Amino acid sequence: MTPFPCTDSYRRILAAAVVTAAVGTGCTTTVAGTAVPARSGGSGQFDKLLEECIAVPDPTIADTVGVDLVDQYFYGAVCMWTGIGAAGLVDVTFAWFENDALSRERDLADRLDYATEDVDVAGTTAFLSRRPADPLSCGISAAYSGVITWWVQYRGTSPTDPCGAATELAELTLQRNQ
Repeated sequence: MTPFPCTDSYRRILAAAVVTAAVGTGCTTTVAGTAVPARSGGSGQFDKLLEECIAVPDPTIADTVGVDLVDQYFYGAVCMWTGIGAAGLVDVTFAWFENDALSRERDLADRLDYATEDVDVAGTTAFLSRRPADPLSCGISAAYSGVITWWVQYRGTSPTDPCGAATELAELTLQRNQ
């Protein structure tokens, strides 16, 4: 019997066979317990998974932060927009972390030395946070099937209060999903 030559193509075939064998075995898991149906919309969760970035329409975001238009440039667990208007640029960020706790977000804001203030938004426990020495930015985090956060930061002058704009965006988000 002649041994196989040790060429690059032989090594690739051998590696592919090993990977295929490994994937084909050991990839099953048995989970104990009883299956329960997922909660339906209206019970404190977004009704359209993966559509969090459209919780508030772009024109409404622009009106709320006082700019002519916004351009969304990032989608995901964190959604980001840049807006432009007579007062200059504004950055708007929305995040929803389903497995987060409001207390954890508050602890983080405190560790960053942000000024925080407890508020109620659309009947939900929330808090405002401001960066030290940055009156043109403000965020609001609210308990809602985890935590939602809106952050507004003006880069020029502020046509509106950043905390008021962030709070209004949070209210619109919570009202849409109740």
